Amino acid sequence: MKTTIEEILYVQSPALFLIAVLLILCYFARRTNHHARAVVDLVLGILSLAGGIALYYLGMLNKFFTIKDFWQVRTAGLVGLAIVAVAALILLLRAGKRSLERCRDERAASRQETARQKELEEVRQKAYASGMADAMATESHMAADEDKLNEPAVMDSPAEEKPAE
Repeated sequence: MKTTIEEILYVQSPALFLIAVLLILCYFARRTNHHARAVVDLVLGILSLAGGIALYYLGMLNKFFTIKDFWQVRTAGLVGLAIVAVAALILLLRAGKRSLERCRDERAASRQETARQKELEEVRQKAYASGMADAMATESHMAADEDKLNEPAVMDSPAEEKPAE
């Protein structure tokens, strides 16, 4: 059987089904954070699904395959599936790498924030201890000054001068 461009196109429907499934899964993954991308994924997934169904029915209508061999995937279809699977795997690995980098960055930022908080706490404790030492020194100086003020004053009385005789 001679393979034509038309037949190659018709046997790409399994690849379109796989793309549709992947796009719909992407829709569910993105719908909470990226609304516009999620809608694009959903629309493309629905279009891919419709295209896969259309290609299958057109292939049967043009007698490229029948109901008996409907589920048999031809070589060109396997190539299309392999391309889609490799592309999906690459995209999945890139997404995983970005996720790991984001987690690493968050962990590093958390560590830096913890170190900064620890430094601030140490500085705060040193300032508190220094302030307490200053307060204690001031208090002891004030107490010493008060003690001096409260001591009875000893007055030297001038010696009585005796009249010169």
